[in-house]
Amino acid sequence: MGNCELHLIKGKPIVPEGDDLVVGHISIDSDNVLGALDKLQKMNVPFRKNSSVPAGADAGSMNTNANDDMMSDKIVTQFFVRDPDGYYIEVCNCDETLTKYCLGEKDALPGYEEGVKPFSFATASVTISLMQRWVDKLDARKEQTKKLSEKVKKETDGSVEEIAKLLGYKPACEVDATILQTLKDRHSIYSDIWQNEEVDDIESVLVAAGNDPKSAETIVKLRTEFNGRLICRPPVVFEADGTKYNPEPIVTDLGTLGLTHVTMSRATLEWLLKKLILRQIVSLI
Repeated sequence: MGNCELHLIKGKPIVPEGDDLVVGHISIDSDNVLGALDKLQKMNVPFRKNSSVPAGADAGSMNTNANDDMMSDKIVTQFFVRDPDGYYIEVCNCDETLTKYCLGEKDALPGYEEGVKPFSFATASVTISLMQRWVDKLDARKEQTKKLSEKVKKETDGSVEEIAKLLGYKPACEVDATILQTLKDRHSIYSDIWQNEEVDDIESVLVAAGNDPKSAETIVKLRTEFNGRLICRPPVVFEADGTKYNPEPIVTDLGTLGLTHVTMSRATLEWLLKKLILRQIVSLI
């Protein structure tokens, strides 16, 4: 298994409960994933198919929840089964799309590219310094957001219109269809901030924010704080017979901590930024 170790320990299994596939699991990449599926079906092994990983923008929309076909070529094929102890095992064809791209063996994968080019050593040094200042500003922004959240709770009823008015946003005459579709696609991404709104309400938020995505997201964050709960909607899954199933949302009570408490800590953010820069430098070697 390369540099990985699999420890089999006798004892009471601690396995996930629930109907979604947002779980820890062992993944096995197969070059004949449909053949593996055929064997599962012949042996009457129960399985479910994940639909959350798009095969790339060239295969269509990145909103995988919109697919009604279990075998759609718009999503990476991933079958989940439980072993006799209840642990999840994934059988997938990730190597055909994601693995080669992530390891640099494939130059491009539409929908996953962010346009980031390798840094020179000089650029990397300057970037680290700028990132450190950005982290400092982020701390200050969190404090500002906390104060603004308190103001929203005192002076509004938590509605989109009242929050937009408090922030001084000028509403748009009509919605920007392109931006709206992008935000609706984001609504399908597990734990994205836009999952705290119903998909049918996204348009009203965007219009109230004057079609500015950043302002619209500010409204959503403040409404999330106001409501005191964080909503994460697991991606749809397919049962063995192809039936499409929507798992129940996972709702976290923010209590008195607020949304800023569940975001990354300063130390974690600094570590991630430095790791990103290091990866860019290594790519030059």
